Amino acid sequence: MKKFNSFQLKIIMGIAMFIDHVAEFIQGTPLWFHYIGRIAAPVFFYLLVEGFFHTRSKKGYIKRLAISGIIMLIGSSILMYIFNRPIKITNNILISMALNLMLLSSIEWKKEANNKGLANLSIGISFFLTLFAEGSILTTAMTLIFYFNRENKTKMCFWYILCSLLILTNPANSIYESLFVQNYQWMMVFSLPFILMYNGERGRKAKYFFYIFYPVHIWTLYVIGNYINF
Repeated sequence: MKKFNSFQLKIIMGIAMFIDHVAEFIQGTPLWFHYIGRIAAPVFFYLLVEGFFHTRSKKGYIKRLAISGIIMLIGSSILMYIFNRPIKITNNILISMALNLMLLSSIEWKKEANNKGLANLSIGISFFLTLFAEGSILTTAMTLIFYFNRENKTKMCFWYILCSLLILTNPANSIYESLFVQNYQWMMVFSLPFILMYNGERGRKAKYFFYIFYPVHIWTLYVIGNYINF
């Protein structure tokens, strides 16, 4: 059942992400707030890939994300300098998204490039850079799964579920700790129903909603957390 358009999914995942970040910046919040947040990033990266195929300007798309990410980096650095507390802002998914789009652009370029060696170099550099952004190899793996299996949802589900379950291979003291304390990132598998309910429509125009909401809610929670926690 195709129920949600892009705008609706972004609102739902924005709420889930907000709950997750409440637990990140404010002490004493329940661990299960993080469980809820596991569904957010995969859906945002799925929509990122969809946007890559539908945008009129891939360069413009990457540029917007990169500039927004740099602005967020500057803003976060200023806040951390002002408060100078143990809590740090490491969040910047905008940079991660920009780098993963650069990777996809390099892959697309290789399909038409006469100089395959240069295209491969571009792919290698782009991939290497994504490893140092938020989400690292996990967000890159999700991006590639969504990109290469876009026309085959069965294969996409298989590789996505496998990617989710591989997280459980990290050692833990017990099965319970592995599932619910140390390696709960596997819960991102529960984002799959939302991805499959995407109807391919953009919905309400809110082009810059995420670019504004993402850094503002991080900064707000960081400030609140510093006043509450210390």
